Amino acid sequence: MQILNTLTVLALVVFSFVLIVAIPVLFASNEDSGRTNRLILLGSLAWVALVLVNWGISFFVV
Repeated sequence: MQILNTLTVLALVVFSFVLIVAIPVLFASNEDSGRTNRLILLGSLAWVALVLVNWGISFFVV
């Protein structure tokens, strides 16, 4: 279970760095605003879900 916790923390860190780069790039692009807003919303929801999964797993690791 501890390895799974470590992997979720690693995934959270990597996904956070991806969002740090992707969100300004998407805002600066000239593409359809609705599409970029949807991508940002989905990425944010995925990040929140990953935080909750990490919290749930770390709850069982003592």
